[in-house]
Amino acid sequence: NEPIPVSQWYPALGAYTFPTLFVSVDDDAATALVDGLAAGPAIDGVTRAIDRAIDSLPGSCFVHADVCAPSDAATFEKTSGSVRSGIDAWQLLCESDKVRSAFRDGHTRRLGIHSYRRMDRVREFRMFFKDGTLRAVSQLNLTRHFGRLAKKQELVWNLSKGLAAEISGFLPRPDITVDVYLTSRSDLMIIDMNPWGPPTAPLLMREWDRDWDCEIGLKLIPKPTRLGGDVEVSV
Repeated sequence: NEPIPVSQWYPALGAYTFPTLFVSVDDDAATALVDGLAAGPAIDGVTRAIDRAIDSLPGSCFVHADVCAPSDAATFEKTSGSVRSGIDAWQLLCESDKVRSAFRDGHTRRLGIHSYRRMDRVREFRMFFKDGTLRAVSQLNLTRHFGRLAKKQELVWNLSKGLAAEISGFLPRPDITVDVYLTSRSDLMIIDMNPWGPPTAPLLMREWDRDWDCEIGLKLIPKPTRLGGDVEVSV
């Protein structure tokens, strides 16, 4: 299950995601990144290229490896990945084991850059495509039941089917998961694509080994059940 680079699907599906620029990383800079070197002549060229990309986009930016985001970096929780310069972006990438591993294992030699956008994780969903057909959607934030999602259940499923009808012919693989974001304008925007099966999480689908021939629909965490009266609990 090789990771799926954004640059692989972006040319066909760029209209469904953030406007994104890509920067190539040469061998010397890639080695520096793998080694966690946040400064030095080996990275001067790539940090200048990142600066040029940032200058051409509005506001602060989000910089990620072509196959993963630096969400495991020590400073990511504080900044949410928002950067304003090439050197700040590079330092964040160097802190990420996921990014360094992607470059070490040869999964990519590119970075993706787009304008930073504050996102509400409650609005994120994972679409499951089997044999090129949308079979299921799961909420991505599994911390608890969200009543506002339950009110939008039919809307989200219908939007998902509409998006699937438009993009299914352009997906890089017939079996794939697509992470999407529900915007304030009730539209779905692609965030990422991941391979089918581990290490991708099946979320509320629970497991990969199940019947995918039928349409499962949108899965949300149900509202907790309140028990009233006398309840006997066996120990």
